[in-house]
Amino acid sequence: MAKRQRVIPHNDRWAVKGDGNKRITSVHDTQAEAIDAAREIAKNQRSELIIYRSDGRIRDRDSYGSDPMPPKSPRKVLFPVTQSVTSQKKIKEAVKEVIRESGNSKASPPRDRKH
Repeated sequence: MAKRQRVIPHNDRWAVKGDGNKRITSVHDTQAEAIDAAREIAKNQRSELIIYRSDGRIRDRDSYGSDPMPPKSPRKVLFPVTQSVTSQKKIKEAVKEVIRESGNSKASPPRDRKH
C-alpha cells in the first residue's frame, strides 16, 4: 500500500512528509503550496493526504486510492428467502394467525372483495 502524505507545520513553514520516511519530502512557505505538492504525490501514489493545522490537529484529509467508492459490507439478511404466497386461502389463514397471536379478538380478517 502507498504511503500517506502528510502536510505538517515545520519551523514556521510547512512540510510534506510521507509515512515511514525519516526525511521530509519538501518544505514550503505556505500551507497551500505544501498541500498542492502533497496532493500531487498522493494522486501519483494513489494514497491518502492528511493535512494538519499549526496546532497539530487534523484539518482535512483526502483519499486518492484506486477505488473512489469501495463497496460497503454486505447487509445481513433479516428474513429468509421464501416463495411468494399467492393463494387466497393461505393469505387468509396467515392473517387469522397474526390476529390470534396479537391477542386482538375484536379484529376480524379482511373480507373478500369481488369486483
